[in-house]
Amino acid sequence: MGHPEARYIWTDETGEGLNRWALLRRTFTLSAAPSAGELNLFADTRYRLLINGHVVGHGPARFFLARPEYDTHDLAPYLREGENVIAVLVNSYGCSSFHSETSTGGLIAWGEAADEAGRSVRIVTDPSWRAIDSPAHLSDTPSLSFALNPGEHLDGRDWPVGWELPGFSDAHWPVAVVRDDQNHWGELRPRSIPLLDEREALPRRRIGTWAARYAPDEQIHSFLVRGPGGNPLRAGGRVAAMTHLHSPRRQMITFGAWWGRYWINGEELKPIRRDDLYFRQDFTAELREGWNLLQVHESYRNGWWDFHLALPAEAALTIAAEPRPDCPHTFLIGGPWEHEAAEAAKEMPLPLASPAALPEPLGPWRRWPRGRGAQAPCRERAWKTFGRIDDDPSLDVDVARLAERVGDGALSVLLDFGGEVLGRPVVEFTAAAGTVVDLTYAERLRGDGVADVHRRCFVDMAERYVARAGRQQWQTFHPRGFRYLELLIDGELSAFELHRAAATRALYPVDPAGRFECSDPALNAIWRLGRDTAAACMEDVYLDCPWRERGLYGGDLLVEFQANRAAFGDTKLMRRCIELFLLGQGDSGLVPGGAHGLPPGRHPDYSAILLMAARDYWAATGDVESLRQWRDRLSKLAAGLDGLPADANGLIDGSDLDAYIDLSHMDRGGVNCALNCFCQRGLSDAARIFDLLGEADESRRWADRAERLGEAVRRGFWDEARGVFVDRLVSDVPETAPSVAANALPLLYDLATPTQAERALTWLLGAMQSNFRVPDPEQNSDCNVTSYFSYYALGVLYKHRRVVEAERFIRKYWGHMLDQGAWCCWEYFAGRGSASRCHGWSAGPTHYLSTRVLGVTLPEPGNANRVEIRPQPGTLQWAEGTYPHPAGPIHVRWRRRAGRLDVQHDAPDGVVVEVRRER
Repeated sequence: MGHPEARYIWTDETGEGLNRWALLRRTFTLSAAPSAGELNLFADTRYRLLINGHVVGHGPARFFLARPEYDTHDLAPYLREGENVIAVLVNSYGCSSFHSETSTGGLIAWGEAADEAGRSVRIVTDPSWRAIDSPAHLSDTPSLSFALNPGEHLDGRDWPVGWELPGFSDAHWPVAVVRDDQNHWGELRPRSIPLLDEREALPRRRIGTWAARYAPDEQIHSFLVRGPGGNPLRAGGRVAAMTHLHSPRRQMITFGAWWGRYWINGEELKPIRRDDLYFRQDFTAELREGWNLLQVHESYRNGWWDFHLALPAEAALTIAAEPRPDCPHTFLIGGPWEHEAAEAAKEMPLPLASPAALPEPLGPWRRWPRGRGAQAPCRERAWKTFGRIDDDPSLDVDVARLAERVGDGALSVLLDFGGEVLGRPVVEFTAAAGTVVDLTYAERLRGDGVADVHRRCFVDMAERYVARAGRQQWQTFHPRGFRYLELLIDGELSAFELHRAAATRALYPVDPAGRFECSDPALNAIWRLGRDTAAACMEDVYLDCPWRERGLYGGDLLVEFQANRAAFGDTKLMRRCIELFLLGQGDSGLVPGGAHGLPPGRHPDYSAILLMAARDYWAATGDVESLRQWRDRLSKLAAGLDGLPADANGLIDGSDLDAYIDLSHMDRGGVNCALNCFCQRGLSDAARIFDLLGEADESRRWADRAERLGEAVRRGFWDEARGVFVDRLVSDVPETAPSVAANALPLLYDLATPTQAERALTWLLGAMQSNFRVPDPEQNSDCNVTSYFSYYALGVLYKHRRVVEAERFIRKYWGHMLDQGAWCCWEYFAGRGSASRCHGWSAGPTHYLSTRVLGVTLPEPGNANRVEIRPQPGTLQWAEGTYPHPAGPIHVRWRRRAGRLDVQHDAPDGVVVEVRRER
């Protein structure tokens, strides 16, 4: 769907290349005051739309090439009489990420603008547009993480100021080029979810300011290279570098560098770990007088590799790619080598005797220019020390006044937004030309109050802007997740004035329709914690986390959907998420564990969960038509699960596909109990789906397979002597042990006999009561169950009316997060390491407090017009709240009175409510 005359345009015929930025504009004239205007557009990979200098919005929603969606924007509020300008900034990733396939750049748009006199202007993308590659954006930048796209590096000195405004002359710009392959993308269809909420969020306070400095007695040299495809995912390779150090005398030196193997004059050096500086180790070496050959060999992942070298200034060394003082280059770079070349590089004899010894198939060396650095702001920051200047909480920062105290370092200004933000920072300031402003994104603070940015290797959350002279504003192009935003300002600080800092949201638009209050303030706070987590983890899909990945994962899907229903009542986003997974389906029938970024079949339990998600979506909406549209892919998905390797009893072995299950204390390998339970439930739900579609044979096929699998689980994983389900078949692993997952899922999915269920529940209650296996857990294996899988374990407790134990578990372990200052649900109960501080899969208590404690459920799946209110009060004296419903809010109030529950409710017209009371 689209305008027949609109064409995909770009700055060249192919749109190929890594991390390309294009500016495209079109002018038109309205002879009278505007009356209406609309523009439909799609761009690969992401766009920013401006009309007469006003930012109208961003898009598109993440997509697969086969099924792109276009956005529709209302232009009327931004149009004017006379000349008007449509300006579109597009960033084409050119590589895959957790949000995109590898693709090429292109923009297509069509629309119309009209004036009050009834005259209209047709707008279509064609050679009437002008287009240039951005002269201000650096393409060769590191990805912000293994999941995210390359970061933004914008040099304001080269930016075409005013290009988005009327009056700007684009006569010297080339005309837009019509793309050669107009069929690179599938048929466009309208956006299936609302445009995102881009309202402004403001910081609450300033944590403080610091002077950030490199060691004054070191000289730092660096470079950065990308792999051949620039692919930040699954790209493993090797790289080498050589340089020559001229020493004026024979001397011992200590220098700093990254990881890898290092040689000086053929002698391998041993690293010395530095605990005070991130991502750095030191090496001690003896240099001879004259030229010395330094070489490093390393493996890399995530599509890029940067190298930093800190040389002692007092050693008076000269660095050169070739052993001559006038050499214009500092390093020789070998590779990066991937695939067959990487294997060849791995086998070559090390160290190389000289640059000439590089095997010819791996050459030639590339030369890195003198004076050019890696431009990797997060890695550069890692080697700086931070000295506190003040802890003033005011947002008014007098940078010029602080300049003298900073000296020749950079100024760190750390802002606290008070909670999780997913958005695009906006900073407005006056600066001298060449001033560098780095933005870093963090969810934690170090003990000294500094932003804890360097939590994990290959999570490099920083972007860079180089200022032109004067007053200017930078709104980052891509949304980023953070609570703490650091401005690291380096340059002529006495000329710098910070006018404002904010962020524009990039969140799925929902209203807080749900509410929960009860007699326990701790549970109230935990419900709100899940609500805020769910809100922060809804973008154009359900996100695992806003900060590190912003990925859509199958395992997160059910938890986030149910928490969302309790807090906001939305179902459209779930439908879109299911569709994205199905569009990524592989030949085997299995779907990726993450809709983008992971290969089909990875985490086979997530494929089973997708069948469950499709059934749950129907149960909440009654939308059989969507099931009908997905019919072929759902059938293929069920067949993919059935086609996994199986033993003689039909039990599934997904070990080659890395079943996720849970990262707690358990055995996930081989023929695994929990994986088979997930597959059994997925196939059972497939049977229900095909029954709804009126396909009796297909329904019977999956019902029979699910029944056989359930029987095999009951027989194969039950340990009668211990009265538990165990992770592995005893015949395969005699020492196999029980886990929460192995016992929760048979109970939740009714796979256990009554006797098995009673004994397994007793074991499960004990394991959950003592969830922390050590007093202060540092890793997931220190827990019997994580916050993610607790969604399933809590489901068992409520199903078996163990309400007091469920409340106790929620209070203790989500209360642990609150006690540690959580503003959203953590990724894991074990809060150390690099886990995110806002993770949607941990929001399960919000669902259970609304549906089990408040008691609002739909007892008849697919029929929202029948509601059951069945509170499970546990230790509580009263509860009240609101559960969102398609027809309107359902209000519930209950209170214990004289040994019984007094339940009151209000429901929309047409909704039949049945109240069932429990003591």
